[in-house]
Amino acid sequence: MCLLFVTLRKISNEEAVITELVNYVDYSGGKAREHREPKYKLITNHIARKTFITNSIMLGMNTKTIKEITGHKKDAVFNKYVKISEEFKKLEMERTWDNIPVQKKKPDNL
Repeated sequence: MCLLFVTLRKISNEEAVITELVNYVDYSGGKAREHREPKYKLITNHIARKTFITNSIMLGMNTKTIKEITGHKKDAVFNKYVKISEEFKKLEMERTWDNIPVQKKKPDNL
């Protein structure tokens, strides 16, 4: 496992920045069991990896670099980790397309 993800998980668990209690249900043997845990205890390596990939993309890191860091070879597998919010998509569209200069049409009689 990549040292980066181990470090991220260790930091999140030790510093317990995410201390909000979360209720969840676990099903075992056909029986539902309710649990209440601090959110930081529910952070898995998969969640840390997915968060790292998505945040890196949103911060502008080159996807090839991210794939090298995470060890992904195939785009299809890599893309399963990416979850871009609708708000971010909107901001990116505005940032990209709102800056295109509009060319004025020359009059036909020139």
